[in-house]
Amino acid sequence: MNIHICTDHGLIPPYAIMLMLSFAAGLVLQFLLNIRGGIKRNIAAYSILLAMPMSIFFALLLTYISTGGKAFGISSIGGAAGMYGSALTMAAISRRRESFGVMLRSCTLSLPLMYSISKIGCLLGGCCRGVDYSGVMCVEYSGERMGHLCAFPVQIAESAAFFAIFIMGMMMYLRRSRSAVPAVFLLSAGAKFILDFLRVSHTGKVISLNQLLCAAAAAVCVAVIVLRERKSRGFAERAYN
Repeated sequence: MNIHICTDHGLIPPYAIMLMLSFAAGLVLQFLLNIRGGIKRNIAAYSILLAMPMSIFFALLLTYISTGGKAFGISSIGGAAGMYGSALTMAAISRRRESFGVMLRSCTLSLPLMYSISKIGCLLGGCCRGVDYSGVMCVEYSGERMGHLCAFPVQIAESAAFFAIFIMGMMMYLRRSRSAVPAVFLLSAGAKFILDFLRVSHTGKVISLNQLLCAAAAAVCVAVIVLRERKSRGFAERAYN
């Protein structure tokens, strides 16, 4: 069974609709998690107002820089950087040290949900498509914009993978697991790295910019975990002595 999608859409493309839905779902969740974490309502609300423009700005900026100024497009990694930037900005404005951890946690837990929803928009719009593939469950695109072609359903795989990461992360969070944030972050970076091999944009490349950025982000996360563990052990040893 194949999936047929016509990319000749009306006035409002489905990609724009799903992108807005992803922001709505992610930012509402982020707001609720911030409130639950003790962030003041006004700070949590301002964080939502700042997150969307910063996310879109960095999403466009990364694509512009990576193409040498030749193209504009929405980069998911740039968008995630903008979300983290808005969280850090509002945490700094709040002048409470604990706000940094709470707002970064809320951002990390909400991002997989946002990405999962947005990839449905990519599927319907035909962007970020998979490698050429005509087997079972291939996506058959048609329409004046793309012509007729068959591709691997990488957007569906990405959407399913990140929704599973979101559910797992929320379950760990509700169980008060300290590993929820690093687990979600590392799994997201790993899933993005692996699934990027299945995109048509990866054809002819050994490793893509997205994969390099994912590897760098994962390395930073692991370094932070190691440093925190060493710091915790140091405090424990001094307390014991």
